[in-house]
Amino acid sequence: MIIKKLLKPIVLLLCVGVMIYALFTMEIGRDPIDYFEHLEDTAVVVDSETVTFEDLAFYILFEERKVEEQAKIYNKDYTKDYWNLHTDDKFVQTEAKDVVINMAIHDHLFYQMAVAEGMDSLSGVEQIELEGSTQDFWEDLLDVQWEYLPCDEETINNQIYIAAVAEKYQNHLAEEYETSQAAYNYDGYYYEQILKEHNVKINKKLWDKLVLGDITIKHSKLNYINGLTDEEKKKSKE
Repeated sequence: MIIKKLLKPIVLLLCVGVMIYALFTMEIGRDPIDYFEHLEDTAVVVDSETVTFEDLAFYILFEERKVEEQAKIYNKDYTKDYWNLHTDDKFVQTEAKDVVINMAIHDHLFYQMAVAEGMDSLSGVEQIELEGSTQDFWEDLLDVQWEYLPCDEETINNQIYIAAVAEKYQNHLAEEYETSQAAYNYDGYYYEQILKEHNVKINKKLWDKLVLGDITIKHSKLNYINGLTDEEKKKSKE
């Protein structure tokens, strides 16, 4: 009897909770920002270093290309389906977005630490490896991404250099403490311990409204009722 009396308010609370969550997620997704209008704005501050949205260009290009290639395997006719896929309690789009900001924080933090210890220069071999990685990055870029480059190639190449120095410092830590290099990845255990000792502040007001998957690649918005894209539907009414 008591259970029956409690059941109704519990169900009511659950329904209210679901509605609040739905309204909250709708609010976050409302009015997404245009990435290209915020290139000079702060994306995240790592200790005393300001990382702008432009500084994320390399990571956005890299991650959007990688996920889009996976999306082509999932559904080559409409790759947006893969970006909207929900797996492991996260949307693919959200997970990719987390990778972008976490990789950027990781690299800029380790780059600062490398500079502080005088380890920000690359040896001859490391320079050759960097040149190869840079060439691979540009060769792997999707055709559409060339049309939507957030900034000039020199700026992006400098971001790739920062990532290379960060990787060098990561290898240094792994050797010094005789552990795996993976432990110092952006999602590695020992890196997480280091991160706790530093101040990181993400500009959530803008970051939460950034939609990854539609910045350097474009998806048509298909209307599944009549098979027309939004643009085609608009033209048909003119």
